[in-house]
Amino acid sequence: MAEVAPEFKQDSFRFLGFDGQGGLQLIGGLVIGLIALYSSYDHVKFFRSTIHLNQQWGVWLIFASLAVVAIDAQLASRSRLGEENRRCEEALARSQEANDAAEERNRAAEARERQAEAIKRQGQGIALLRSAALLSARVQLDPSELNRSRLNAFLALLAEQALLDQLGPE
Repeated sequence: MAEVAPEFKQDSFRFLGFDGQGGLQLIGGLVIGLIALYSSYDHVKFFRSTIHLNQQWGVWLIFASLAVVAIDAQLASRSRLGEENRRCEEALARSQEANDAAEERNRAAEARERQAEAIKRQGQGIALLRSAALLSARVQLDPSELNRSRLNAFLALLAEQALLDQLGPE
């Protein structure tokens, strides 16, 4: 049987609470922040009007935006992790239900086998009773030595079987 390749585990890329996608989001935000920082934006144009910004205010706005990007990336990572955990728990619950159903089928099959065995033993007991009745009737109708020896042998066999049944299965 061929060995199945191990599944991709997202947990192996976790760093400071970020999954792979969250880490990429954080790195992208950091790169954009660095570009904004080193691009020396000192004004913003908004509908033909220009708002001049002191460069120091731009730095603080960039740091604030990086904090927002980091928080958003971590929340998204936690959300994805929670969803993955929920899916795993659902799969585990389905697997447990399947195992429970299989165990119930096995118990039902074992009960059917025990019932079939009991019916078989009952049939064997009835066959022995019929044999005993036939031999007893032969002895009563024809009390010859041959019929008596057959009946004695059969009774000895029944006594031996009863003794074995009392000792239990080995």
